[in-house]
Amino acid sequence: MIIEQEPENWQDLQALTAKVFTEMGCMPEVEKKIKTVRGTVEIDVYVQDQTHTPPLILLCECKHWSKRIPKNVVHAFRTVAADFGVNRGYIISKAGFQSGALEAAQNSNIVLLDWLEFQQTFYSRWVRSMTEKLYEYADIIFEYMDVLDDRMKDVEWTKDNISKHKNLTLSSGIYVRANQWSDAGECNHTFPLTTFNPLSLSCENITLNNYREYFDLAFAAAPPLITAWRDFFGEQT
Repeated sequence: MIIEQEPENWQDLQALTAKVFTEMGCMPEVEKKIKTVRGTVEIDVYVQDQTHTPPLILLCECKHWSKRIPKNVVHAFRTVAADFGVNRGYIISKAGFQSGALEAAQNSNIVLLDWLEFQQTFYSRWVRSMTEKLYEYADIIFEYMDVLDDRMKDVEWTKDNISKHKNLTLSSGIYVRANQWSDAGECNHTFPLTTFNPLSLSCENITLNNYREYFDLAFAAAPPLITAWRDFFGEQT
């Protein structure tokens, strides 16, 4: 799962759908008005996917209904998608779809998904995107670790600073792990994962149960960890 929580209402479903696309490097807009040949239509989540050239345009209809979506909803959305000329349209339903809706989407660029299926569809891409973003922080931390390797050639310096650099090195382990996920699209890494907690800057362990927990922790910890590395070496100059 990309997001463990179930959307509470239709606004929440829209917001969480947009969040997933944002984290994949796309540019979503919630409740965007578009002009078609038949007039102005409000789209629940309008997405520009600029990871492709030329960019792809995706439309998402978010239905937080307690009943299955009927075929007339699909017909209406197909018309909008065709009139606007989108690359693909997604109807994301809390309760699924009637058989007639599934038939109405056949041989079209409309994809029908429940909330779980939506996340499964984009899961591998989401992991790759989040890992790539994490590399930006990891590269900075690795530079400090390279400097540390050079400093540790000085035995006296190492004795004076061993406790400090030990904690920093252990806390940086979470980014070492991310760097090993260069082929993260396979998403075959095992959770739960026990690692050192970079937020504590100490030898404490923390157990992470999924990629979401891993990325949330790593992105939260990166700025203070980089500051700690900078302060650590700043004291030595």
